[in-house]
Amino acid sequence: MPVSERVREIEREIDTSISEMQAWRTPKATMLEDIMGVYRDSMELVALEFMHARVFDLSPEELGSQFAREDLTRSGVLWALKWASEYCLETSISPAINTRELVGLTFLGSTYEAFVDALKCANWDLIAIHVDEDSRTINCYEGGDASGFDVRIVERARISAPSTPHASLTLDEDQLTSRWTAGDYRRVTHSLAAYAARHENTLLVDPQFLAINGLPEVETPQPTLVWLDRPNVEPDSFVFDDLVLPAIMEPTLKWKLVSLLDTPVVQIGERYCALSSDLKAVAVLDDYMLRLAVRIDEQQYSRASLLREERMIRACAETLERATRPWIVENRVLYSNPTEEADVLARRDADSLVIQLKSTLRPQTPWEVFKRNEDLLTGLRQTRSLLDRRVAQHGFVITDGYRGDYICWKRALDEGVPIATLYDLGIIAKDLTSAVSAVKKRVGIVDGATSPEALADREGDLVGWTLRIIDAEAP
Repeated sequence: MPVSERVREIEREIDTSISEMQAWRTPKATMLEDIMGVYRDSMELVALEFMHARVFDLSPEELGSQFAREDLTRSGVLWALKWASEYCLETSISPAINTRELVGLTFLGSTYEAFVDALKCANWDLIAIHVDEDSRTINCYEGGDASGFDVRIVERARISAPSTPHASLTLDEDQLTSRWTAGDYRRVTHSLAAYAARHENTLLVDPQFLAINGLPEVETPQPTLVWLDRPNVEPDSFVFDDLVLPAIMEPTLKWKLVSLLDTPVVQIGERYCALSSDLKAVAVLDDYMLRLAVRIDEQQYSRASLLREERMIRACAETLERATRPWIVENRVLYSNPTEEADVLARRDADSLVIQLKSTLRPQTPWEVFKRNEDLLTGLRQTRSLLDRRVAQHGFVITDGYRGDYICWKRALDEGVPIATLYDLGIIAKDLTSAVSAVKKRVGIVDGATSPEALADREGDLVGWTLRIIDAEAP
């Protein structure tokens, strides 16, 4: 059911209240710098929490909650920066707001992000929104225990991300936008990351405490704000400019900016700053390069993405053909009545295998999770259809990164079509039976496991309204 007119009225009321907040009377440069200061402090606390997790070997569930806190912090800061860019004046006689109020703005931002995603999902009948006028509460019902299981698998995917990152299929010479190549982006971000690393201190756990408890040395870089010089040569300056959060926040633009790591550099007056840990993240993970490219030059990015698709097919074919017991491989096999295409079809002795490929960058918001899932569900349907017409005995959907959440895996289990990544190709080429079990285990699916209890209600303040996310069916 589409979002009701009453909920849209409340949305407009909330937006007006935010735009009229006293905080925006602070000069823009002052406000932006203060928000970045709060961001640094918050991420330093996150770094300390991860150090604690390493020392005391916390469970995956506890680690997952810390990843969630990191995401909430980043989304809240991004909205605070977007609002400051949109509403603050360049000059003002109002004094800067205090730290408590700044932290409150970031909390408001993270709640507002949840509200935005709830509205998007409600338009697709993914959640139900009920308004309690008496208590001024916006109740968002996410569904039954499936979403609780969903969260567990998504958290596990975050925990395993360092060992199973997005498989890069982008070469330095690929022209991702009309102004820069992948190599240009990598060169600039690697330089910024190296500069940031030189300005970081190191956080250490007391060596005496570790020695007494028989634990190894634990240390981590301390996130810090670094001030940057804009490159004065092209195309480096083009890359740098695209990494900068737009100084003029047009209404249509602010809805497209959903991840601070896409544009981690903030212009403050005539200077530029970023969090050191963010610069290092974007230099390591190609996801952010590709996300940035598709936003600023979708047409050119689409041309470059065709090259990545061909490389995915080639990677599958080469791994299967080079196996100890080689497969005979065909690519892009077309069938008629009805028209369907198998990306990869392979045969070895009595075994046959069909693979459908999906390029899926790791989602950054719940709405992006839904869109990525739709791609994977399409792949599952395509593979199942090919298996039903006896094109092959076994089928896999293979991605270059994101494996999907519980909704995808429930369908995958029902259809008998596992979701693997390019990193799983080796075990698939070796033995199909053991590959199915290994892939399920990597995702976190254990035979005989039951769905966990529903998540606790989550609440946040929205300038006079309370947003409540409820892991249950609507009454």
